Amino acid sequence: MDRGRDGGAGIGGDVPGSPPAVVPDTGASGEWVRRVGLVLGPVLFAACLFGTGDALDDAQRKVAAITALTATWWMTAALPIGATSLIPAALLPLLGVIGGRDVAPSYMHDLVFLFIGAFVISLGLERWNVHRRIALWIVARVGTSPRNLVLGFMIASAFLSFWINNTSTTLLMLPIGVAVIASVSGTDDIRAREPFAIALLLGMAYSSSVGGMATPVGTAPNQVFLGQLGERFPDAPSISFGRWMLAWLPLVLLYLPLGWLLLTRVALRVPRTSTRGGDVIARERRALGRMGRGEKLMALVFATTAVLWVTRANLDLGLFTFPGWVHSILPASLGIDYPEKFITDATVATFMAVLCFVIPVNRKRGEFLMDWETAARMPWEVLLLLGGGFAIAGAFKESGLDRVVGDQLGPLLAGTPPLVTVAAIVVLVTALTEITSNTATTAVLLPVLGQAAIAADMSPLLFMAPATIAASAAFMLPVATPPNAVVFASRRVEAPAMARVGLLFNILLAVLIVSVFHLWGRRVLEIGPDTPAWAVSERVEPAPADPGR
Repeated sequence: MDRGRDGGAGIGGDVPGSPPAVVPDTGASGEWVRRVGLVLGPVLFAACLFGTGDALDDAQRKVAAITALTATWWMTAALPIGATSLIPAALLPLLGVIGGRDVAPSYMHDLVFLFIGAFVISLGLERWNVHRRIALWIVARVGTSPRNLVLGFMIASAFLSFWINNTSTTLLMLPIGVAVIASVSGTDDIRAREPFAIALLLGMAYSSSVGGMATPVGTAPNQVFLGQLGERFPDAPSISFGRWMLAWLPLVLLYLPLGWLLLTRVALRVPRTSTRGGDVIARERRALGRMGRGEKLMALVFATTAVLWVTRANLDLGLFTFPGWVHSILPASLGIDYPEKFITDATVATFMAVLCFVIPVNRKRGEFLMDWETAARMPWEVLLLLGGGFAIAGAFKESGLDRVVGDQLGPLLAGTPPLVTVAAIVVLVTALTEITSNTATTAVLLPVLGQAAIAADMSPLLFMAPATIAASAAFMLPVATPPNAVVFASRRVEAPAMARVGLLFNILLAVLIVSVFHLWGRRVLEIGPDTPAWAVSERVEPAPADPGR
């Protein structure tokens, strides 16, 4: 199911309080794709290594070959995602591109630690049922009519996906949603695919994907983007958790009402009245009982982590700048003047994750907020995939392959209005990630898009940022994202219905991404019309002609 996308079913499953994992049967078609990928990868590897002529130099051919092999096996799941992600670590040194000691740090990047810390905290939320209580509270507050229930599930899914990967969010919400559907429909028959049932399930799946766009830890492509930005352009201003959220939260806030109206009034005709679903929500909340010590402590850790992330760096709100605690509170209390990028969001995540292992819940039983048995269930394959993507991006830069490809695209884009180019990139990436891994796609595309922007005398962020967000906006196919696969596996949503509704949501999100980015995100992320100073050094001017020739 995972196919290397952000999240992975491994984070849910057997964690206490989580529903059992739901894995759709890919059947013979999935096995056929894997077999084709297993053969196609080496073929493309050889073609890039020996069939590119003089277009690339020796190092660039090797990087192109390794990328082709890795990307093909990522996208077809020919091998387990984690195993494929180790290919750059093995082949880049063996082929003489980058030394083993230089490749290894990519797999333990600062942003990999951010994900590790975030996963530990999200697993703690699941262990103590905090996420379930939050979801039920939100749904109960929105209302219990069919339309309001759809909106409640969408808001709850989007909010949880800010902090928990989209697969776990959908797995959590699915059994609650199925119980509500049975109550409102008056039947447990999965063949009763009425508009309300389809709207509720698709709403929670789509919102799980969109919610992850709002925070750096919400989805793996966001981490790929931030990691490549730091590696490729070390002089670029860092994008803190708060600034990212300020830039992209409006996208989620616009999506929720517009997506709800599109889902319940246009794509599907959901009835206005019925209150039977409220009984299920009330029963689920009563079953949780009063908050115990573990749940209260975990909720406090979660809230503290979120506040520390959002307020870590200075946050420019236009009329005034909110001072971050790294450069205000800590220097005043500890007497340490921290350099830029010294304390990162990964520092916060790692510290709070370790704290979960220290805080006792029951000293007599030796019980703490987190134990290693629970923490070990995090999706290690996603962490390896991030590392593999960072390694490939580093190889692109080291060999100059990104410049070669980007400089070919730059002249084609130079005369095109940025708005048109960004819209084309968003549509292309959205369509591509319907059938490929969004994390793998961003890992391969972002170096090329960044260099293409520089060659066209534009900011790399102008192409890279919207492409990253668009990678999570695939809604048409069951294989497009794990949330889609989870609700499809419930057998209450047929593929034609998902494709029809998903197409409308693809269009909606493409419009919202382009609009929010140009009207708001560019200002928050400080993306100007020209190549910024921190990226000018990356532009390589052509050598002057030899007068003796």
